[in-house]
Amino acid sequence: MSDTTDALLLDPRVGRRNIDQVQWANLVLLLADAARDDLAVAVRTFVSAGSSAVIGVFDDNFLWTSLVVSVDQAGAPESLSTIDGSVAEAAGDLTTAAGEAVKWVQAHYGPCSLGLFVAKEHAEALVRASDKAAAVRTASAAGGLVLSPVPTSLAIALA
Repeated sequence: MSDTTDALLLDPRVGRRNIDQVQWANLVLLLADAARDDLAVAVRTFVSAGSSAVIGVFDDNFLWTSLVVSVDQAGAPESLSTIDGSVAEAAGDLTTAAGEAVKWVQAHYGPCSLGLFVAKEHAEALVRASDKAAAVRTASAAGGLVLSPVPTSLAIALA
């Protein structure tokens, strides 16, 4: 798990709970091409203090990997988790699965300030892209992205 912690530039003491090992292995695989600090910067920039962000990557409407990052009242990462696979898989299409995943995060971790749900091919492109906003817009135009909830700072960045 330290590979993902390193990719997030998080303190290795950040708590991990409810980790699905298959999702985690897929997350490590996905992040292998990531710039070292991209996720850490995104967490600091777009996740409100005292809330969580959830990312779900879907492959043919099945949850391939996920990440839930909860931050404390000072905005520092507090815990890492994955979505319970049965929550997203039972929901079906990307939009429905996203809604169910956000409800699950709110029930288990409190307020969710960012939800990013994306098809696997778009997630891979996003990780490699130098222009992240353009990659998000491309995924959205292709119908391979659901952003909900969207913090104001992210909406402005994507405008």
